[in-house]
Amino acid sequence: MTLDPRRLLVLHAVDRHGSVQAAAERLHLTPSAVSQQLSKLEAETGVALLDRTRLGGGRSIGLTAAGRALAAHADVLAAALGEAEQTLSALRGGPVGAVTIGAFPTAIERLVAPAVAHLALVQPGLRPRVVEVSEPAALTDLAAGRLDLAVLEHDGEAGDRMTTGIVERPLMRDAYRIVVPHAWAGRSDTDVLAGPWIAGPPDSAARAALDRLVTGAGRTRGDVAHECLEFTAALSLVGAGLGAALVPELALRQFQHAHALVHRGELDAGARVLTVAHCAGRNQPSAAIDAVVTALRRQAGSQPGKG
Repeated sequence: MTLDPRRLLVLHAVDRHGSVQAAAERLHLTPSAVSQQLSKLEAETGVALLDRTRLGGGRSIGLTAAGRALAAHADVLAAALGEAEQTLSALRGGPVGAVTIGAFPTAIERLVAPAVAHLALVQPGLRPRVVEVSEPAALTDLAAGRLDLAVLEHDGEAGDRMTTGIVERPLMRDAYRIVVPHAWAGRSDTDVLAGPWIAGPPDSAARAALDRLVTGAGRTRGDVAHECLEFTAALSLVGAGLGAALVPELALRQFQHAHALVHRGELDAGARVLTVAHCAGRNQPSAAIDAVVTALRRQAGSQPGKG
């Protein structure tokens, strides 16, 4: 019996990512193609590899004892291929391979797009793919293997974040500015604090910074009149005269509005911290992933006024 190593790698992907759908996304195959490869592998081995009592209903897939044993060997095969990729990178004078990068719009505009454009010139063996994604989804997709890298943000006063199986590396501090309608020019800090405010969702870094700013001034909570996911939307509402917003410098440089201005008082809203994250583990990060991380950190370091 001769096992097809490609089918072993399909089994490895299903075992690691928990479902046929997730494995298919990671391998850039259709779910049908993944299922066919698994069926052929079962035919080759003569044993059942999938626990079919757990199939269907949106549940994660399970492996039989034989499937788990074979997947362990496939894990060794995947690690060996990773080492081969790094050796090939050294021999060819640069990293090669696909790297999927997840990021939110501001990071794509100011960091990811310029970094990927630079890599196309200096590392032609790389094949970066950019996916716009929210932070909660980015962490999930990273852990599931649908992303190789994710640009994340968190409150600058919250300290380092520890996520099991994920390594976060710092990119930059991005200071918040208080942006107010043009008609608010000359208002005092006290009047600006009174709001109304246009804020991010309750679990966002910007909302944490706003809550800290307001409570630090002795108020119980801010008058949040509107809630926006993206800073471009928040700035549009500020420009319409509907309230003030905390906007990080990266987003502020991305979008200027004739009817909005930066408040010049003494209030300090702090900063958010941007990081780039990848999975921990053997042979991680790969040479290709590490090259993208280096390009992102270089781009972040070139930003004017970074914290």
